[in-house]
Amino acid sequence: MTLNSFYPTFMTVLLFSLLGLPVTSSYGETLNRAFTVNATILPGCILGSGNTDSSSFGALNFGNVSSLSTAINIVSSQNAGSIIIQCSGTPSITLALNSGANTTGNIATGRRLLNSATGEYLFYQVFQDSARSVIWGNGSNGGNAQVITANSTLQQIVLYAQLFASSSFPTAGNYTDTLLVTITY
Repeated sequence: MTLNSFYPTFMTVLLFSLLGLPVTSSYGETLNRAFTVNATILPGCILGSGNTDSSSFGALNFGNVSSLSTAINIVSSQNAGSIIIQCSGTPSITLALNSGANTTGNIATGRRLLNSATGEYLFYQVFQDSARSVIWGNGSNGGNAQVITANSTLQQIVLYAQLFASSSFPTAGNYTDTLLVTITY
């Protein structure tokens, strides 16, 4: 071995050794290093019964009504107005309902279903309890948000609704509203 071929190899090994870098040669050596792979699942929720958010819970439907001489009470079910939620971990969850598309401000006296053909309204309300005593809102619109604790299983949140009696005979037609549920955890 000549001095000319020894010197660059020696300097390379010395430099890599001082820098703490692995030294390899051209003789086909194999180097191995272990590394860690991690995944952290944070508390989170999905709406609906699948693996992704659901775009619809179905309709909360008071049915076909010919008279409103008395109030009509209904209870939601899966795919018919109930909120379906599943969360990882056990976070505290707040479920809030807005005032609806046809009501502005306070909902304490009722939300409104609109007959888009006539501009007429029917009054209704959504409650958190079967006694229909706790109005379901967002905490600032005249109703209370509902707080639940998730338990990592699919949960069905039931809505209790009432279509208010009316002293006047409403015009025939479809009356609708859209509510927005907001989940905070």
